[in-house]
Amino acid sequence: MAEILTPEMRAKGSMATVRPWQAMAIVEVIENNGGFLALPVGLGKTLLCDQLGRMMNKKRVLLIVPTSLKDKTKADFASYIGVWRRSNPPPVIKTIHDLQRKSMVKFLDKYKPDLIIIDEADDLQNPKSSMCRKLDRYIVANRKHVAVVCMTGTPSRKSIMNYWHLLCWCLDDRAPVPLNVGEARMWGAALDDYGPKWKGNRPDPGPLGDSLGEAREWFRVRLLETPGVVIVDGDSCDQPLTINVILAKEDPLLDKHFKNFLVDFENPDGITVSDPLSRWRMDTRLGAGYYDKWDPAPPDEWREAKRALAKFVREEIDLSTHTGMPLDTEGEVIRANLDHPIVEEWLAVKDTFKEKTKPVWLSTSTLESAAEWLAESDEPSIVWVGGVEFAEALSYITKLPYFGPKGKDQQGRGLYAAKAERIPKMVVSWHANKKGLNLQAWRRHLIVMPPQSAKWLEQLFGRSHRSMQDQPVRFYILGTSGGVLDGFDAAISEARFAKGTISLTQKILRSKITRQKPKLTKSNRFRWAQR
Repeated sequence: MAEILTPEMRAKGSMATVRPWQAMAIVEVIENNGGFLALPVGLGKTLLCDQLGRMMNKKRVLLIVPTSLKDKTKADFASYIGVWRRSNPPPVIKTIHDLQRKSMVKFLDKYKPDLIIIDEADDLQNPKSSMCRKLDRYIVANRKHVAVVCMTGTPSRKSIMNYWHLLCWCLDDRAPVPLNVGEARMWGAALDDYGPKWKGNRPDPGPLGDSLGEAREWFRVRLLETPGVVIVDGDSCDQPLTINVILAKEDPLLDKHFKNFLVDFENPDGITVSDPLSRWRMDTRLGAGYYDKWDPAPPDEWREAKRALAKFVREEIDLSTHTGMPLDTEGEVIRANLDHPIVEEWLAVKDTFKEKTKPVWLSTSTLESAAEWLAESDEPSIVWVGGVEFAEALSYITKLPYFGPKGKDQQGRGLYAAKAERIPKMVVSWHANKKGLNLQAWRRHLIVMPPQSAKWLEQLFGRSHRSMQDQPVRFYILGTSGGVLDGFDAAISEARFAKGTISLTQKILRSKITRQKPKLTKSNRFRWAQR
């Protein structure tokens, strides 16, 4: 099929060739008038975004991309001139951010796309979001006239419900999952990865299999055999990837505050942990050397109601793991317990105080660790950071440019400008720059305040460990606490779930991993405590 499609797609005089997986994806999408394409990060999906509309004979193509990739996608399309035949008319490009606007409903009704392509479709993993609801209304109302193609390298973290609705959009009643959301959730309860807290309370897989492993294998095969679903389990790069877990400097002051954090679930200013997300945020910030302080301080009544709520939320999340319907966030607990006295008291005072915080630094030991890592080598290097305050401080002390939350530095340059100018070392926000960018010129990376998700680590690794890379790539995870080390283990577990249910082997499972382990003492055991 690649040999057949190549002369149909390339421009006159071009020597470009269609890759076999691209040909397979195009044929599957054409034959099924839509498709769900799970493709490795860094393999190059943009050509499909450009060519699918022409190959499917669609005239009103809507391409939805992450906001940070709009300019990159346009630049890629421009580079196809003279290489590939051009779509006429070309796709209309909208961003994930555009989907949040009310005007998007009018746009859909007026433009009436006959093909919707969603690149990095995992950004729409929450079917209850306003973005998904806008698309869902249009797709359901125009099912006979619109085709949908979803593309992603990281379809799911821990649940098949992260992409259940995407499969339904793409394939309708030919989808390999139930169209009824209640039944789909029953499948999820039997298949999903709830981690060690599940404690034997997982529902019986029933007709899906006699065991969890058998049920996941059955689901994986079902996905693979479904027409319109294309899963490419391969690596985008044949060069070795090494992941080194290293430790930040010891600091007695941080050890002291980690004891308070783990015992009382509070930071030095009394801000409390309520759910796993707030725990991760507080843990990583403390490990980085700073914490959030209320500015101004809240009234005592508000503070005590907040503290009581946080304790209640922690308890409810723990209890929910025994019920078969685990809760994960403070918002979920509040919605499930609106008539509970603690929740009622919190809701009564919640809006009486507008919460504002400012960062307060405790220690520069982690900053020094990152700066020393940068100084160890003259190689082009990137420090990826999950917190703005730490990134700005590191940029200040090292005099390196920082490409922040909007993907740009103080001069308004994006990372593609850094690539063009061959900036050897820089500090980068992983939140804003984790997707789509080709940064293979930088083969040495440090991740500070790393994500706990294999999905996001996969994206970070794919910026450099990608197609056309001809040198080994090294990533370093800076361990600043036991919680960060736990997060790395959780990411490995998440990657195994994806492999077991979707057949995608993520880079973290293909890499060589080395770990530096902390030397536990009586004084530092709280900072390095692991679950």
